[in-house]
Amino acid sequence: MIYTASYFETQNIHGSRISISRSEPQKIAVDDKLAIFVPEQSILSDYKRGSIDTEGYINRYREQMRRSLPQIRAWLDSLDPSVDMTLLCWEKAGQFCHRNLAIAFVERYRPDCFGGRDIAR
Repeated sequence: MIYTASYFETQNIHGSRISISRSEPQKIAVDDKLAIFVPEQSILSDYKRGSIDTEGYINRYREQMRRSLPQIRAWLDSLDPSVDMTLLCWEKAGQFCHRNLAIAFVERYRPDCFGGRDIAR
């Protein structure tokens, strides 16, 4: 099953730790990085500068994911529902984070692999 969590909420991490952020905290180990879900630097920069709002971020990130759809679908096709992993990013549960957009792809295309968002073990 695939879950999401913040790096800092370890009680919500299931199985392998998969980074989907541009960087990772220094003292937190990850097992892998899934580049297809890492937001482009321009999206992050514009959001942090206030050039785009949350809706603008969502629209641009979804467009990025549409461009990567063949790679995303190949990854989704490779998933085994019996293997747990957690897609990790910086923001804590309840805060806006692209990991919720990424997990929506899992939920839509591989509902048999969807474990949940920020779910404690």
